[in-house]
Amino acid sequence: MTAKLFRFAELEDQEEACRRIFASNTNWTVVRGSDLEEGESEGLPVWSEHVGDPVLESNLTRRIDFALFMVEALQNDELIHKAPAIVGCRTPSAKLYAVN
Repeated sequence: MTAKLFRFAELEDQEEACRRIFASNTNWTVVRGSDLEEGESEGLPVWSEHVGDPVLESNLTRRIDFALFMVEALQNDELIHKAPAIVGCRTPSAKLYAVN
């Protein structure tokens, strides 16, 4: 029960943090990650603004590629004031649904 309460509190904290970020008048990008795995880079993850997008179904990204996307988010003005959800570019769902 304690773990469940902790997780609920953690989610509330994350939601509050996002509300504050979204309401700020700064340039921000909130990257919504997937499950992470170790391994060599597969390349820049694909992303969608919509969590239910089929491209995200695989829900897996290499840790190093998550880091690559964070650097991309810092450099790409198209991502300002967006909350992209990402998935590895070589995952089955990315291969099937990604727009090149």
